Amino acid sequence: MVPPPLSPPLCTLPAGPGPPRFVCYCEEDGARGSFNLYVTDAAELWSTCFSPDNLPALKARFGLSAAEDITPRFRAACERQGVTLTLQEDIASLMLSGGPWTLTFDLSKVPGPEAAPRLQALTLGLAERVCRLERRLAAAEETAASPKKSPPRPGPQLFLPDPDPQRGGPGPGVRRRCPGESLINPGFKRYLPTPPPPSTRAWPGPALHAPA
Repeated sequence: MVPPPLSPPLCTLPAGPGPPRFVCYCEEDGARGSFNLYVTDAAELWSTCFSPDNLPALKARFGLSAAEDITPRFRAACERQGVTLTLQEDIASLMLSGGPWTLTFDLSKVPGPEAAPRLQALTLGLAERVCRLERRLAAAEETAASPKKSPPRPGPQLFLPDPDPQRGGPGPGVRRRCPGESLINPGFKRYLPTPPPPSTRAWPGPALHAPA
């Protein structure tokens, strides 16, 4: 079974048990070679505003190769709760921490007409992800609740084994019954009353005359 593709990474800020105030996410287009980070409070939007032309210089500044993507670094920082946001009026600073490396990005506020379709796409995308997760959760709960069918247990053997094809009689483990042996009490021989011997008395019959 092919695993489903990974959804674009995102996280809520500030990290921790408190209520979130911002959503941080990224958009990447491998075909066009574009990558951008976004931060929004559902009313306003901030973006790194990278273009495909200045992205190679950005990767070189971070010590990344031209073929290496920034998205895995962002995903790792989200999973470790290593995303920190600093907001000052129209300028925002985003720092990603993932163990031995740290990346820092500057974000600018996106004008309202340009931010509206992006916020709409974000809202619809989040709703789709929630619905997909709920369907997967319902399917997992249904699978866990259904009883597992256990294989039938072997019962007592009700039939004698097949006759031995070489001897034409019962197979091994089956004792032959002697003639006259009782079926109810095996080993006990049944005795029948002995018929009386035939009588030597002559039965009356027509008289035989010798010829004259």
